[in-house]
Amino acid sequence: MRLNKEMPGHVANRLQAALSREVYYLVAEGVVSAADVDTALSWGPGLRWGVMGSMMLNHLGGGPGGIEHFFQQFTGPMTAWWKTLGSPVLTPEVQKKLIDSVHAEAGSRTIEELEAERTKFCSA
Repeated sequence: MRLNKEMPGHVANRLQAALSREVYYLVAEGVVSAADVDTALSWGPGLRWGVMGSMMLNHLGGGPGGIEHFFQQFTGPMTAWWKTLGSPVLTPEVQKKLIDSVHAEAGSRTIEELEAERTKFCSA
């Protein structure tokens, strides 16, 4: 990866922060639980992003017309969604709601058990 311009933060961390902002917003607003949003990410873009990045997947998403057709087809819906993306304020109350939702998803599994589960699937 070549950085062409200085920005605060590592590129991967900035991308993760942008996604986390919407994840926290959706859970805080009661749209979905932590378990539901994790399922959506794991079984949706997560599977694809493990193979190719967002830009290349957009190129494929355009079918034979590539990225050009992707933008022709999806610019309207995508930019409409952008207008409704959240900007949660992580107040103590919002943090508690997020924390409670994560604990409900984790159930009785310990951090060590969750680490082992992650390692099992990520080291294959």
